[in-house]
Order: sequence, then structure tokens, then C-alpha cells
Amino acid sequence: MPTSTKEGKKLIISWVKDLTCNVNRILDLGVGDGTYHKLFHKKNTNISSAYWIGIEAWKKYIIDYNLESIYDEIINDDIRFIDYDLFSPIDIAFAGDVLEHISKEEAIDVVNRVLAVSDYMIISIPIIKYPQEDLNGNHFEIHIKDDWSHREMMETFPQIKKSWTGSTVGCYLLSTKKEEV
Repeated sequence: MPTSTKEGKKLIISWVKDLTCNVNRILDLGVGDGTYHKLFHKKNTNISSAYWIGIEAWKKYIIDYNLESIYDEIINDDIRFIDYDLFSPIDIAFAGDVLEHISKEEAIDVVNRVLAVSDYMIISIPIIKYPQEDLNGNHFEIHIKDDWSHREMMETFPQIKKSWTGSTVGCYLLSTKKEEV
């Protein structure tokens, strides 16, 4: 789905507000309908004026949701094949309801490559068995890894500094910075 559940969104806003870095550049992976951009602009947060780079694999979403007018830069590509060094430096990267659409190995690779150029990464992901097929011909909507759990997230990503679990979604703040977050 190009949309995202509201579960965990208030917490994500508070995590971002608590960050001590200046947020000038944001990378949004698998933007769908632009959920995170809209979320932070509606709340007029400390990052609403940042430069937003969105990556969306499904061209139809870019057109249908007018993403070129929402993001400062929109890239029509698959997050697995992006050269993230091109966007460095990034202050915060969002992967909202996107990692379940790729294999675990691919998710680990994407996270590591994003964290190599980003101070922080926020992941929101279903933490229950959550199968999903293609939607309206969009094969990118298929959940390849549809059974992430909170425990598996914690064991897979040692860069997690903060975590939260709801009834269906887990939220994770990752960083390679040594200081407390």
C-alpha cells in the first residue's frame, strides 16, 4: 500500500524532535504517497524546511501522488540498487513500511549502505506475520519478508539505539554515532 498505518508516527515525530543534530537533508526510502513528508510538514516540525530526497520504485505513485511537487528531489528507482553515496551527507533517512518488501539480506545491505551516509535512520515495519500480494499490478507491494519480529529486528540491526513496538508495527531509531540518542 502506498499509505502507512498511524501506529508509531507520534513517537517518530518525538524522536526526530529530540535529535541534537541540525536536520538539513532527509532521505525517504519507498515514499509511497509521501507519508513521512506530509507527516512532518503537517506538524511544522524542526525538519519541515529540510531538503527532502524521495526514492520511489513505482512510477505510477510518483505521478498519482504528485511526488515531484512534494519532494525537493524524487528518484524513480529501487532502493536495493541505489548508490547512496550520491546523496551524502544525509541527516535522517526514513524507511517506513518498506523493508518487508525485500529479502532480509537485501534489507541488511540497504540499512548498512544508508547508515554509511546518514547520521540517523528511522525504520517502521510490521512486526507480525503480514503477507501482502501485489496491488493494482505493482509488484513492489509484495511482502517478500512478511514475518519480521521485534526480536529479529533487534538481533539483526546492532545499530538500533531506540525501539518501540505497537500491536502491528515496530519503530526503530538507528545510528552508528557513539553518543547516546
